[in-house]
Amino acid sequence: MGNLRLGELYRQAVTADKPDDFDASVRNLLDEALNHALAKLTPEQVAKLAEDEGLSQRVSTAIGEAIDNSADLTVEALKRSSPPMLAERQAFRAKFEKRLAEYWGRAFDLSEMVIRVAHEVGEAHYDKHVPPDGVRDYAFEVLARLQARALRIAEEVLVLLKAGYGQAALARWRALHEVAVVADFILEHGDDCAERYFAHEAVETWKAMHEFQTHATALGETPYTDEEVQAARAERDALITKYGKRFGEDYGWAQAALAAKDPQYVTARVTVKAIEKSVDADLLRPHYRMASHGVHANPKGVTWMPDSLPSERGLVLLTGPSPMGLADPGHATLISLTSVTDAVLANKPGEAARLSSRVLHRLTDEAGDAYLKAHQRMESEARGDRVVSGSNSGGPGTIVRLCRSLRARIDIVPFAQRN
Repeated sequence: MGNLRLGELYRQAVTADKPDDFDASVRNLLDEALNHALAKLTPEQVAKLAEDEGLSQRVSTAIGEAIDNSADLTVEALKRSSPPMLAERQAFRAKFEKRLAEYWGRAFDLSEMVIRVAHEVGEAHYDKHVPPDGVRDYAFEVLARLQARALRIAEEVLVLLKAGYGQAALARWRALHEVAVVADFILEHGDDCAERYFAHEAVETWKAMHEFQTHATALGETPYTDEEVQAARAERDALITKYGKRFGEDYGWAQAALAAKDPQYVTARVTVKAIEKSVDADLLRPHYRMASHGVHANPKGVTWMPDSLPSERGLVLLTGPSPMGLADPGHATLISLTSVTDAVLANKPGEAARLSSRVLHRLTDEAGDAYLKAHQRMESEARGDRVVSGSNSGGPGTIVRLCRSLRARIDIVPFAQRN
């Protein structure tokens, strides 16, 4: 009976609008159970217990075991009461997403169009230019794979946006930005760099395998065999012999191309920031850093809520979806996807490629305008119809700057010049 009551007490405590101190409630319940048990004892039995020096420890142990045993019963009680809770959550999500679409629906629809067009363009381009069996076109292959990844990330972002998770969507754009940067770098440096890019997988495999071996036993996993480890190490060592010691480092595949362009990278460490700067995409570094706050557990990441309502900023710990903060990740994602697709098309240029690029740019610009309008409407209503000049969530002023900088990036190497 005591365990069942504990389960019910927990359910009530965590679901109440203003839950009481749960620890105090548990202690009261345990005290009640203990007093109830003592009341059944005769005075002689109580006196005998009082003389037992080990009683306190045994009671403490019994209480701990009772609490531990109650966990299973509590879980079962929660499961039995879960259908209404789950239905309520599902109804809330459906209502929220329907309401969200009233503001952002046009932008979401244009995002769908950009993603679909980029997919069809990439697929047609691949079918037209895929090399025959036995022929390797490393740059073409890398760019095709990068665009496939870009498309999938863009789909992920759109799912997050439609669910009201702007900061998570911005974090995924961060990954897409890296894909776009690498695509531009591969496009610029061609087959040799692309071949190194593919080869560097063996370096990353060795590092992952070495790390796995260190923790496999503790994780209850089966370690790689000595033969597998030796084979992976030998493959990595052969590549370092072929390409040089620096190839074994992070981003070692880009080191030679960077060093040829900027001598400091003969010795300097190669980073994604260096690759970004090399393709003139470092103007997006502030936005990349902003997106990083949603990835890392740094103080800024837990105090800065770009997708909270203006009236709640600094007052609410956001744990679920929000209708705010969707414009930056939405538009940025489409621009980065278009940039990757541009790189794919520029590698094998032609009239159709140029037309496809222009269509994507037009749709992306229109989607950017739709995101901006939705954001302005949302901010205006949230602030009581006051005119907004910008906000720390990425308000209109911030978004306009973001749009301009991203558009500038696309036009860094005009498509006509790439031909």
